[in-house]
Amino acid sequence: MELKFPELEHKILEFWKKDKTFEKSIKQRAKARDFVFYEGPPTANGKPGLHHVLARSYKDIICRYKTMRGFRVLRKAGWDTHGLPVELEIEKKLGLKNKKDIEKYGIAEFNKKCRESVWQYKDEWEKLTTRIGFWLDMENPYITYENSYIESLWHIIKQIHQKGLLYKGHKVVPYCPRCGTALSSHEVAQGYKAVKENSIFVKFKIQPDTYLLVWTTTPWTLPANAAIAVNPKFVYAKVKFGVDNLILAKERLSVLGEGYQVIEELKGQDLIGLEYERLFGEVRPPQEVGPRVIAGDFVSLDEGTGLVHIAPAFGVDDMQVGKKNNLPVILNVDEEGKFKPEVKQWAGIFVKDADPLIIKNLKEKNLLFKEELHEHDYPFCWRCSSPLLYYAKESWFINMQKGKKDLIQNSQKINWVPAYLKEGRFGEWLKEVKDWAFSRERYWGTPLPVWQCKKCQHQAVIGSRQDLLNQKFSNNKYFILRHGESVVNVKKLANCWPEKIHYPLTEKGKRQIRGAVQKLKKEKIDLIFSSDLLRTKQTAEIVGQELGSKINFDERLRDVNIGIFNGKPLGKTGEFWNKGENLTPLEHYSKRFQTAPPEGENYVELEKRMFGFIKEMDQKYQGKNILIVSHKRPFTLLEKVVLGYDMEKFVETILKEKEIKTGELRKLEFKNLPYNEKMELDFHRPYIDEVRFRCSQCAGLMERAPELIDVWFDSGSMPFATVAQFPADYICEGIDQTRGWFYTLLAVATLLGKGAPYKNVISLGHVLDEKGEKMSKSKGNVVDPQYIIEKYGSDAVRWYFYTVNQPGDVKLFAEKDVGGNLKKFIMTYWNCFAFYQTYQSKGVVRRRTSNNILDKWIVSRLNELINEVTKRLDQYDVTPAARAIEAFIINDLSLWYIRRSRKRFEEASSTLYFVLLTLSKLTAPFVPFLSEEIRQGIQSKYLPRVLRFKYPREVVKFKIKNSVHLKDWPKADKKLVDKKLNQEMEKVRGIVSLALAERAKAGIKVRQPLASLKIRNPQAEIRNNKELLNLIQEEVNVKEIVFDSKIKKEIELNTKITPELKEEGMVRDAIRQIQDMRKQAGLKPADKISIEYSGTPELNEVLMKNKNFILQETKAKDFHLASKPKVDQESLGLSIKKL
Repeated sequence: MELKFPELEHKILEFWKKDKTFEKSIKQRAKARDFVFYEGPPTANGKPGLHHVLARSYKDIICRYKTMRGFRVLRKAGWDTHGLPVELEIEKKLGLKNKKDIEKYGIAEFNKKCRESVWQYKDEWEKLTTRIGFWLDMENPYITYENSYIESLWHIIKQIHQKGLLYKGHKVVPYCPRCGTALSSHEVAQGYKAVKENSIFVKFKIQPDTYLLVWTTTPWTLPANAAIAVNPKFVYAKVKFGVDNLILAKERLSVLGEGYQVIEELKGQDLIGLEYERLFGEVRPPQEVGPRVIAGDFVSLDEGTGLVHIAPAFGVDDMQVGKKNNLPVILNVDEEGKFKPEVKQWAGIFVKDADPLIIKNLKEKNLLFKEELHEHDYPFCWRCSSPLLYYAKESWFINMQKGKKDLIQNSQKINWVPAYLKEGRFGEWLKEVKDWAFSRERYWGTPLPVWQCKKCQHQAVIGSRQDLLNQKFSNNKYFILRHGESVVNVKKLANCWPEKIHYPLTEKGKRQIRGAVQKLKKEKIDLIFSSDLLRTKQTAEIVGQELGSKINFDERLRDVNIGIFNGKPLGKTGEFWNKGENLTPLEHYSKRFQTAPPEGENYVELEKRMFGFIKEMDQKYQGKNILIVSHKRPFTLLEKVVLGYDMEKFVETILKEKEIKTGELRKLEFKNLPYNEKMELDFHRPYIDEVRFRCSQCAGLMERAPELIDVWFDSGSMPFATVAQFPADYICEGIDQTRGWFYTLLAVATLLGKGAPYKNVISLGHVLDEKGEKMSKSKGNVVDPQYIIEKYGSDAVRWYFYTVNQPGDVKLFAEKDVGGNLKKFIMTYWNCFAFYQTYQSKGVVRRRTSNNILDKWIVSRLNELINEVTKRLDQYDVTPAARAIEAFIINDLSLWYIRRSRKRFEEASSTLYFVLLTLSKLTAPFVPFLSEEIRQGIQSKYLPRVLRFKYPREVVKFKIKNSVHLKDWPKADKKLVDKKLNQEMEKVRGIVSLALAERAKAGIKVRQPLASLKIRNPQAEIRNNKELLNLIQEEVNVKEIVFDSKIKKEIELNTKITPELKEEGMVRDAIRQIQDMRKQAGLKPADKISIEYSGTPELNEVLMKNKNFILQETKAKDFHLASKPKVDQESLGLSIKKL
């Protein structure tokens, strides 16, 4: 029966789940040193792809390895839930085209859709993660949209602000007109594409028939031209070309082609200050300095004409040189990338679409010298693929220049795999680091926690919920007064609107209120608002009469509506939510927020009306002292809302009897915290936008800056926004993250002065299709990882990624290569185990020593392998480690040790047992499923006693079912490494390889014995070592080995076949066929058979002559000629029967 590895893996997954093996692997290391791993958070609004299997495989192998090395390895999952990727998906689903559409749809509803969508493929991610054996704590992930995470980000931003590194500036930034937001340099780096566009050579008129010749690749920026830059150090030439005089750099005259004549040479310095005419006759303010030639050191001779068109609104260098020369910033493009009305010819046209129109206009005016196709890298939005514009606008930035030196120093402390990234892609990026364009004009993300005073422009950065609570929100003073004791309190009844029975205040209740009035007289109450239930109405009337104030009754202040339980004993109402369940107080009250009694309301609805009431009062009145008369639970919930209590704090207030008592007067400071429609504290837009508070400097109104922060800051801050230890020992993601997560992790840690955030990083190459093309739905070349895994197994896919090439190299994925890995390595490894299972001796092997040279050699090689793999994995060098294991299992164990030990397996079984046992640990991080199955299989029968080799002393006479992944990593024993023997065996195998090549060349099968093999200049050790010579003799199948230093080649094989040798070959060939038939029939080695044969008379005679030998080799009881042999039969006919 064909072995199906995917089915085997599902069985192992079930075992791990029931056994809680992952949890045990952490728990058993509870007191061990931590190995810190950070999981880069994916976004679950897209399906996981093959490249995610690659990354998760590399993450898992190191975590498993370090666990087996004795570390505790916590692996907390994370979800990246904000940003453009999420927004764009929702825009597509809702058919929204731009930001105006989003705002018309409603920010709250749009963000609600975003929040829901980030979990669209959560199940697929978790299933794939589990399926490939990546152990990750997915029960307790960090989630970037949660309030606690956002608060942590705010805290970090506040620290950055306190260091003077957060600033607002007017700069040229990469801008996506489709998404309507600026992007950071690390986002731009992910979206470059090679494009072919028309570049143009434009003539700027300085005199009749005399022009400055300027080259540009962005015709759309020409209407915003403010100057032309030249390099003062260059030599320029004035040339005659047709009827025109053109000025350009002398070294760039080649762009003219032929037919020009140099009139004179000019110094660049002499051109500075020269004025020229505007291309399109634009009318500019009279006070504005006209366009002129300015100096620019950045002007080069690499391409163009040595004169550069300057549009400060649309270029970083342009803006810098513009500020230096006091040039106007002509921003004639709107935020949708369309020309503004002042550009009359092309108003309302997207600038890139206007390029051909502008070129046509220049041609008509005879201002176009020539146009040519130019290929260059152009930035596109990393998410929506729209072409980016460099655009002058106000944005928030983080100053990275001040920390540039620290960034580079911290990066030097990191072990990069591949190593060249440190100084290459990543190092060069840091050398050219730009200030972080930090703000985004979008909707679904972490709000920028900057509030600015509308009156005095003072800025405040809020670092937490507590920071918000510390602000002053209102000029009003609020007092809350619970009604005095009433008959309903004495009788312990539920009583709400409508009042079926009126329960007045008791005398005690009236005294309570008169006592409260004495305190209120000192407060100069301006307004009284009260619930209209009798007990609160009477309370308010007593107060109003004493204070001489009018009472305003408001139904929003009524007691909680308990519906059908109105008038019933209080105990009955609680039974509705408990319903016989043994709920904890937290569970009980949580239920009351979600579930309303019949005809009643839940606590969320009560919160809404109480919070809505006080917000309305605060908007309507200023500088007033306001008294509110209401009931216990409404006040408790109001305090919860304005003080930002969570559910635990709310329940604690009730259990510890901290709720307002009858007749009690309290002060209440209004805090307008951000609550969504479910009355959940929500720091997202639009709720946070409604939070305004008083300026600490002038008491003016502080409003939040409307921007969000760069989504990459979310994930880059994860070490500080979670309870993760710092720094990480290891992280791993794709090569694109060198300018993404790898950079932002380093940037945030450096900004906080924390040093390098990770010690070791593996950066993985892209996974492309087998033709080297990017996988995409449109091309139809996307490979479903689930399909590959369920066809070949996770281990085969993992092994493919570990061994196909170095981790940083591009992977040209071909399904056949995974199948090849399955057959080449996985099946070979399995067959070694299956061989042991099939042929192992019954009972307990009591042999305690082995002097066999093959046993000594395989143990020596195994210990060398342990050394090699350990060394490589300690260096995060996965591929050489995996390839070393593969070479050992295929070449050393399978093709040499097991094949050469078949005839002595009873003797070799003890050694093979311990080799497989050790290998199962060594391969566990690489192929966790197969390694588990092999260990469990080996342990499922009585185990052999340990040899004198220093193997781990496993239990001998009973079953062990603990996981291989709970075992310690094997340690190499130097005493068992015999380098001399290893070298000798290598020499033996080399000789065998040469001899078998000679056999193949002569067309002689290995089963055919030959007379002799001559060896030239052998090492003395081989000459004198009978065991090694026997190995050569048996493997090459020769009768004799002769040493002859006179032969020309290293070996010489006697290929002459005598009749005796031919006869022996025929017998061996028959035996081989019989053994194959046994295998195909699924027979066990102990099974006895009967054999019937039929061949030529000559063959039949040879077989009968060697009957006893055949019976012995094939474990047969009977070997006889078929009853009707075919006389003319040329080949051997065989049939076997199990006895």
